[in-house]
Amino acid sequence: MRVPFDRDVIRKIIAAQPFDVRQASIREMNRLVNGIEKELDVRFIRMEFGIPGLPTPEIAVTAEIEALRDRKVGHVYAPFDGLPELTQEASRFAKLYMNLEIPPACCVPTVGAMEGCFASLTLANRMHVDRHTLLFLQPGFPVNRQQARFLGMKVDGIDFYDHRGEALIGAVERRLAKGDIAAMLWSSPNNPSWIVLKEPELEGLGRLCDAYDVLAIEDLAYFGMDVRQDYLNPGVPPYQPTVLRYTRNGICVVSSSKMFSYAGQRIAIAFLHPDLAERKLPDLTERLGTPLVRHAFVHGIQYPLIASVPEGPQYGLTALLRAANAGDRSLFTPAFEYARRAKIAKEIFLRNGFRLVYDNDLGEPLADGFYFTLSHPRFADGADLIVELLHYGISAITLDTTGSSRKEGLRACVSLIGEEQFATLEERVRAFA
Repeated sequence: MRVPFDRDVIRKIIAAQPFDVRQASIREMNRLVNGIEKELDVRFIRMEFGIPGLPTPEIAVTAEIEALRDRKVGHVYAPFDGLPELTQEASRFAKLYMNLEIPPACCVPTVGAMEGCFASLTLANRMHVDRHTLLFLQPGFPVNRQQARFLGMKVDGIDFYDHRGEALIGAVERRLAKGDIAAMLWSSPNNPSWIVLKEPELEGLGRLCDAYDVLAIEDLAYFGMDVRQDYLNPGVPPYQPTVLRYTRNGICVVSSSKMFSYAGQRIAIAFLHPDLAERKLPDLTERLGTPLVRHAFVHGIQYPLIASVPEGPQYGLTALLRAANAGDRSLFTPAFEYARRAKIAKEIFLRNGFRLVYDNDLGEPLADGFYFTLSHPRFADGADLIVELLHYGISAITLDTTGSSRKEGLRACVSLIGEEQFATLEERVRAFA
C-alpha cells in the first residue's frame, strides 16, 4: 500500500483507543499499530517495541530441556533464592566482567530486569520511614515510572540532555541535599538515548549515594552492548562500567534478555553490594519482617512477590553464564547486530531531514545500539510527529513517556527491523520528507 495511508482511517483508529498517544505506553502503542496493520492489511516498520529480535543461544535451550526431562524440575518449586550453581556462576561473572567481589548469597535471580528493578524500588521505599521519593536520571524505561507510581513513591528527575560530567554530579548533589530521596535509578547504556555513563560520573554518583544514604539502582539491561568498548574479555580490563565499584549502597540488575537474547524466559540477576546486604535498618522490619537488607530483599520482597524464578530458566542462565565465564565470546557477538541495524536506520532518517535528539555522549560520538532518539524540525511536539509517522507505516514512542525533557522527540528501537525492511524504511522516510 502506498503512503501516506488513508488519514480518515488512521484518525478513527487513534480516536477509538482508550489512551492519549502522547502518553501511550509501549504496549499501548503496540496495540494501536496492530490495529492499523489489521485494518489496512499493511506491515509497519516496528520501532516502538524494545524486544530482542535474535535467536536464543542453543546452549540455554538445551539446558532447559535437560532440566525438564532429566532433572524433572517441572513438578517441583524452584529454590526462591536461586540455584546454587546459578548464584555461583553469577558471582564469577561479576568478578570476571565487572571486577566486583559479590558473594553468591548476594546474587539474587529475578524475573527479568523489570522485576529486579521493581524489587529494588520496593526495598528503597521501605528503607527509611521518612523518605519515599525516587530520583530518575532520565530519559529512562517508562515502566519504571509506572512501578514507582504503583508503590506510591514520588518521582523527580534530572535529564542527561543538560547534565553530564561535573554538571550531572552537581545537579544530583543539589537534589539529594533536600533529604527526601530514597533511591536513584538509571540505565547505562541508557534506554533510550544510548549514552553510557563514564567512570568519573559513576564514581561521583557512588560517592553521593554513600554520603546521603541513597540507594543506587543501576539497570544494566544492555550489558556489554556499547560497541565502542570491548568489555567482554573475562578477567581482562576494561570491565563493564558499574556504580557498584564506587558505592557500598547499591544494587545492579543485569538482564539476560538482550545480552543473551533470552527475553522470553524472564530472568536476570540482582547484584547486591555485600555491605548493603549486611546492613540492618530498623525501618524495614514493620513491612518486610526483618531489619537485614539481604533477608528483606529475598524473603520480604522476592518470596511473596514471585515465589521464585522458574527453575528451567535458572538452569538455562546457569549454562550461559558458565560458558561466558569460560571465555565463550560467541554468546555476545550476535547482539552487535543491533549496532549494525541502528547505523543503517539512523543514516536513513538523518539524510531525510531528521535529527538525533541525544546526539553525543559527553563530547564523544554516540554509539550505535539498541535505541536512538529522533526529532524533525517541522514538529515541535513528539506526539504530533509520531501520529504523522503512523501514516507512513513507522512506529515509535514519544520521549515524553520516558521522562525526557525533550518533548519534541521519539524513541526508536531497531531490534525488530528485518534486513528486508531497510529498503521499505528508506522509501517511507523519503516519502515523509
